[in-house]
Amino acid sequence: MLIQASILIVAILLAVFSAKILVTGAISIAKRFAIPEFIIGAFIIGFGTSLPEFAVNIQAALDGNTDLAIANILGSNLFNTCVTLGLLGLSGQLVINNNVKIKDAPYNLIAALMIAVCGNQLFLDHINYHQIMLSHALIFICFFCIYVYYTLLEVKQGAPHKQPLHKPHHQAMQSDDAMHTLKSFGYVIAGLVGLVFGGELIVSSAEKIAQLLGLSNRLIGLLIVGPGTSMPELIASLVALRTKSTALILGNIIGSNIFNVFFTLGITATIQPVPLDFSLNQAVLFNVLAAALLTITFWLVPKEKISRITAVLLLLIYSVYTTLAIYQ
Repeated sequence: MLIQASILIVAILLAVFSAKILVTGAISIAKRFAIPEFIIGAFIIGFGTSLPEFAVNIQAALDGNTDLAIANILGSNLFNTCVTLGLLGLSGQLVINNNVKIKDAPYNLIAALMIAVCGNQLFLDHINYHQIMLSHALIFICFFCIYVYYTLLEVKQGAPHKQPLHKPHHQAMQSDDAMHTLKSFGYVIAGLVGLVFGGELIVSSAEKIAQLLGLSNRLIGLLIVGPGTSMPELIASLVALRTKSTALILGNIIGSNIFNVFFTLGITATIQPVPLDFSLNQAVLFNVLAAALLTITFWLVPKEKISRITAVLLLLIYSVYTTLAIYQ
């Protein structure tokens, strides 16, 4: 089992490193060909850090392991919201932008509620199955397109939280020579290959560990694979906090969650229906609870920054969730 655990760790690191070089190459290409900066910040970086989850889910769907696919999304989003925002929120420097209050936070809550509603037809519609089907997947993808449209509209109007994540780094790149074009394309190709290969290793090693320990694939996905593939978001947010770009963290984390649900899960369900096991409703509930806490806090608390109390509550939610998941 030690060998499989080592393979899982290496696979997660490979996925994270691959996402990093993919984003680096994409930024260089964008600068080389004068692609607007908002495209780099809102899509290449923001959505690029969600590629490990996408790679894991597509591989899991192709292998028929949909338990791991949906558990990965739920575990990743809960880690993003509770751990990443919770830890960074303790700094008291995370700025709540008006656009986040009005659109991003409610959209994040809608994403969490959509999984709960679409995956529980047995309770809501009294039918004998409970899964996210092709019809649901198409709705998810439409919601994603709407989010992208309004994000681009905000960028055009100059919304501050949709600017590039590593702004000082980008400005430095403009003053220096851009990476050689071929090298940049090589980074992008290597990053994509690494993500696909890393995703395959994560799925296979997680399955073997689950079998050796007698654990379900759902538990491995919720507590290991999901948080593991969320490392790019955590790393990117730490860099943003270190460079004092705190206003950008919320938009990128919440945007990543929306990408995971509406795009990654939507594409996964077009390949194969994704059943929502009853035991996963616990993770669904905690995702809804965390998203609702953010939304309500943003609406009701007249502060421009996330309070430390909110950060502690987010970390407490994740602690309770992890404890219940292990004991059950």
